[in-house]
Amino acid sequence: MKTCKVGTVIILALAFAAFPSGVLYAKKHAPQSAGNVPGANPKDPGGHSAKGFEAAKKRDYETAIAEFTKAIEAEPKDAKNYFNRGTAYRGVNKMNEASADFTKAIEIDPRNVPAYVGRGEVLLVQKQVDPALADFDKALQIAPNDANARRFRGFVLISKSEWQKAIDDYSVVIQRVPEDGGAYERRAFAYRNLKKFKEAIADYTKAIATDPKDPDGYRHRAIAHTMAGDSKSAEADLRAILKIKPDDTDAQSRLKALETRATNPTPPPAATPVTNAPAPVTKPGTSPAVAPPAATPR
Repeated sequence: MKTCKVGTVIILALAFAAFPSGVLYAKKHAPQSAGNVPGANPKDPGGHSAKGFEAAKKRDYETAIAEFTKAIEAEPKDAKNYFNRGTAYRGVNKMNEASADFTKAIEIDPRNVPAYVGRGEVLLVQKQVDPALADFDKALQIAPNDANARRFRGFVLISKSEWQKAIDDYSVVIQRVPEDGGAYERRAFAYRNLKKFKEAIADYTKAIATDPKDPDGYRHRAIAHTMAGDSKSAEADLRAILKIKPDDTDAQSRLKALETRATNPTPPPAATPVTNAPAPVTKPGTSPAVAPPAATPR
């Protein structure tokens, strides 16, 4: 899916999203002085924050960590530097250090929504689901429509089988980021578990539209069609997978099961392998980099 993956899309403004989590904050530079000599930024002594930011954009996280550390030494009360270093620590999988920096950012700025989300991501990676949920809840108390916090909380709610609450969160994400294929896919999965197959199929269709060459989109929709009793549409989706990936053994197996069912209307239960189909892919590293909603949740 072409998802709006948490922390992987660069947003050009005051804040940038940087792999693998939340927002790297870039500081505005002072206007250039006479003679085209760059003016000094009094809030970034030595330019270490800016250097760290540039290194992080290139995914040179070790350099970024070193520069943000110097920025913290020069400006120890600036929450952004702790957040940025925490994000860089995430990039090298140093979760304890990342969590400590996000916590420090929150201590300095208790309304720092990205820091709550960043710490929540780390807690999810560490399989501390309930503390992570508390951080996402806190972020949404401060900023109820924050898309990243909604994505992550929706993922947690799916893991807890709280389908309608997950639908509500992903609906906010979709409203704010209509091109987020991953949000459609996970909302569809929640609808599917509520046996709302029409809504699930509509969302899977939206997800497919964001990335028509991804075979998994068709696979998920085929499962929903099958569960809804529409074998013909399921077969069309499975054949679409095989056009993209002719050696897809899962699609081949499902298609064979549908063909067997067509010739034998009452096959034994074992011949219907799709009813317990897995959730959409939500492994940490891809839909927010190392956190669950990746592709994906990520």
